[in-house]
Amino acid sequence: MNQKKLKVLADENMPHIDRLLSNIATVVRKSGREIVRDDLIDCDALLCRSITMVDEALLQGTSIKFVGSATIGIDHLDTEWLDKNHIHWTNAAGCNAAAVVQYVLSAISLWVTNTHQSIEELKVGIVGAGNVGSGLARALQILGVKYHLCDPPLERAGDKRAFTDFESILKCDVITFHTPLSTSGQDKTYHLLDEQQLLKLNRNQLVINASRGGVIDNQALKNYLTSEQAAAFVLDVFENEPDIDVELAKYCLSATPHIAGHTLEGKSRGSFMVYQSLCEVFGYKHETTEQSLYPVNNQLAFQKSFDLPSLLLAIYDIKNDSDRMREKVGLNGKIFDQLRKGYPNSHKVFPRRDYSGWELKVSTSETDKYGLIEKIQRLFSDNKGTAGTARNVKA
Repeated sequence: MNQKKLKVLADENMPHIDRLLSNIATVVRKSGREIVRDDLIDCDALLCRSITMVDEALLQGTSIKFVGSATIGIDHLDTEWLDKNHIHWTNAAGCNAAAVVQYVLSAISLWVTNTHQSIEELKVGIVGAGNVGSGLARALQILGVKYHLCDPPLERAGDKRAFTDFESILKCDVITFHTPLSTSGQDKTYHLLDEQQLLKLNRNQLVINASRGGVIDNQALKNYLTSEQAAAFVLDVFENEPDIDVELAKYCLSATPHIAGHTLEGKSRGSFMVYQSLCEVFGYKHETTEQSLYPVNNQLAFQKSFDLPSLLLAIYDIKNDSDRMREKVGLNGKIFDQLRKGYPNSHKVFPRRDYSGWELKVSTSETDKYGLIEKIQRLFSDNKGTAGTARNVKA
C-alpha cells in the first residue's frame, strides 16, 4: 500500500470527502467555479463537479494524475486530452439518478395539483433513456403512468425497448429532458427544443428540463412564455449558469438552481464512487462503506387524505426550492451558486432525501383502497440506488 499522503483539491460542495480521504490524503477545498491551474500545480488529484471545466488550460504543467467528477455527465471533461496525457479520470454515472427521478415526479405532482388533473391519466415523454430516463420509466410504471421513450443513439445501438420519435414525444402531456449536451453531429442536443419546436406545444402540456440548460433555446423560450397559450415549464438548468436569465425564471411554473440531483444520497453516492476510483488508481484499500455515510431514514405517516400527488409532494415539494429562488429577485451568479451551496442540507427541517431514505408508516387499521400504499412502498424499494462500481477508470 502506498504510504505517501496524497494532496487532493476537492470542490467545496462534495460531501464526506475529508472523512473518506482522512487517512490517505491532505484535502484542500475550493469553490468549483474558482479552481485555477495554480491551485493544482502540486496536487495529485482533482475532485470536481460539473461546474469545473477540466481541460488542457486547467491541467497543463500540473502534477494531477487523477480527475474524479462526482456527477453523471462528462461534458465538462476534455476526456480526449486526459486520455492523451495519461491522466486517469472517472465520473459517477447514475449516482443521482434517483434524485432526478424524484424531482421530476414532484414537478409533475405540482402541475397536476394546480391543473386538477389525474397523474395516472397522463402520457409522459422521456427524452434520453440513460440512467435517469430509465429510472424515471421504472418509477412511472410502478405508479401506473404511461410513458414513451425517445433516444435515437440507443435505438440505433440495438436497445430492445420500444422507442418513439421526437415529433411524437412533443404531443405528450408531459415532456421531460434527460440528455447530455452535444453541440454537433447526428445526435446534437443543443437547442433541441428551439423556436420552431416550441410552437408545436400548447397550454395543456408540461415541459421539464433537468439535464443541461442548452438543450432548450432559452431566449426563444422566454419569448414563447409570454403567450397565454404557452405550455408550463419547469427548469432546473439554464444557459450561461450561474448568470442565468432572471426574467425567464420568473415565467416558469417552477425554477430551481440546478439542484435536481442534489439529495443527501445522490451527492454522497457521487463522492463515494469517486473515492472508490481514487483508491483503485493510487493503490489504497476502501476503508468505509457507502451506507455508513447515511443517517437513519426519515419517516412519513400515511394519511387518509393522501392521493398520489400529495404524497409525493409530502416527501419532496419542488415549490419550496422554487420559492427560495424566486425570493432572490435580481438574482446574480453568486446568489445562484449560494442557493446550491450546502444543498440539500439547507432545507429548514431536514435534508432532502432520496425515496430510499424514507419509510412510510401505515396504521394496521389502514386499508389500501386504491393501491397507493403498495405503489409508494415499491417506489421506495426500487430507488435504493447504490454506488456499486464507478465508471471504468480511464487512463
